[in-house]
Amino acid sequence: MTSTVSTTTTNNPLIPQFNIGGLASGLDTNSIIQAEMAVAQVPQQQIINQETLEQTRQTDLQAIQAQLTVLSGSIATLISPSTWTTQQQISSSDPTRITASGTGVPPGGFALTVSQLARAAQLTQSTGLQSASAADTLTIQIGSGSAYNVAIASGDSLATIATKINTQTGTKLFASVVSNQLVLSSQVTGSANTISVSSAGTLASDLGLTQTVSPQDAKYTVDGGSTQTSASNVLTNVASGLSLTLLGTTSSPVSVTVNTPGPNTSAIESAIQSFVATYNQTVDLINGKLTEKKVVNPQTDADRAAGDLEDDPTLESIVSQLREAVTNMFANAPSSMSTLASVGLSTGAPVGTGTVSQASLNGDLTLDTTALESALNTNFTAVKTMFSNVGTASTQGLAQRLNGVVGEFIGTNGMINSRIASETTLINQLASEKAEWDVRLNQYEAALRQKYTDMETAMQQAQAQGQWLNGQISGISSSSSSSSSSKSSSSSSSSSS
Repeated sequence: MTSTVSTTTTNNPLIPQFNIGGLASGLDTNSIIQAEMAVAQVPQQQIINQETLEQTRQTDLQAIQAQLTVLSGSIATLISPSTWTTQQQISSSDPTRITASGTGVPPGGFALTVSQLARAAQLTQSTGLQSASAADTLTIQIGSGSAYNVAIASGDSLATIATKINTQTGTKLFASVVSNQLVLSSQVTGSANTISVSSAGTLASDLGLTQTVSPQDAKYTVDGGSTQTSASNVLTNVASGLSLTLLGTTSSPVSVTVNTPGPNTSAIESAIQSFVATYNQTVDLINGKLTEKKVVNPQTDADRAAGDLEDDPTLESIVSQLREAVTNMFANAPSSMSTLASVGLSTGAPVGTGTVSQASLNGDLTLDTTALESALNTNFTAVKTMFSNVGTASTQGLAQRLNGVVGEFIGTNGMINSRIASETTLINQLASEKAEWDVRLNQYEAALRQKYTDMETAMQQAQAQGQWLNGQISGISSSSSSSSSSKSSSSSSSSSS
């Protein structure tokens, strides 16, 4: 008989890390134990598989919760006053010469010509002085504005003098050094805003500042009227609420057009398009989980996780309520605008004999911007009410309807939150059961190994006793053979004598 010896290591703390089996019996006891343990581990493996499934389900619910939160943010733009605030279009026929803006401006038009732009004064040093010969104080004033004093130390360079002027509080000019000369440039336009510089000592005269750019007013006409002047290039006196910025002189009149206030269609379209994209992402995600099929004979964790939310009642309720919110009629709307489809927002139902798209089956939304713009221009108030009205159940706008649906599932006590919490409880329970099985299986494996160890020990003892008996028997046999031989020899000797 050939003996088979096998060795194994184990993570069981109740068993030595190195085991030798089958020394006496010749059996591969480690393989036998592994086979018995595989059977014993089946209940724990079922718990592990269930734990993996519940963790996947919780992760999927958290993803849906996050997507519904994003949808909630998109819904908020539908109800935001900034989305539905009317705006007034104001335009210039030549924005390179004149730009126009404003609010609350009387609708109409203006024709402007600009013959001269306003500009500020500039003084430039006319001497070769490079530093102050003595401590002094410069007093600077622009037009009728307040004068301010700048203390200059003896030996201050032109750059230092410029820095002290620029950092003096209340200055309305900029000092610089250009080609070794101090230059003072006013920040205030208008012919009356000349720059005046004096000093307590001789510094002002030592610098010899002279006007190199004279200040001037802007000159313009409105609607062919008499020439007007302005110290600034920004005009606010043409019409109430209107602001015009003069950028250049004109060779012909520039038209400024002010339209009647109306809906900001670009902002509204942008908000609705953003909502549509987020809404579609939400229903596609949920429908994807609802229709994902379970694997009939799962072999891997991925197989077991597939279809974890197939036909889930909570998810079906979300999709159903979202669809109702966007397809139900609006009782307080004009008969011609009682559904979102009448203003361009629909599920894009297929027409003719075309193939039905999966997006349509999922309930994805599409936006017809042409229909929306037409509705906004025809009845802005009705469209605004349809999307953003806050009221009772019969007068709710789309945003309030959807907020009610989403809040039911992701609010503090929402159904999705409750499901996620329940999954956490179940996962913790399964982890506890798995840990209990670890202890039970370790004990069982230790008992198995002890049983086979006792068997091997008993067999070794039996084998040792058998070997001893065989030795004893062999010794007796040898002794008997020797005695018989001796007697035969004696008999032979006697006969010879």
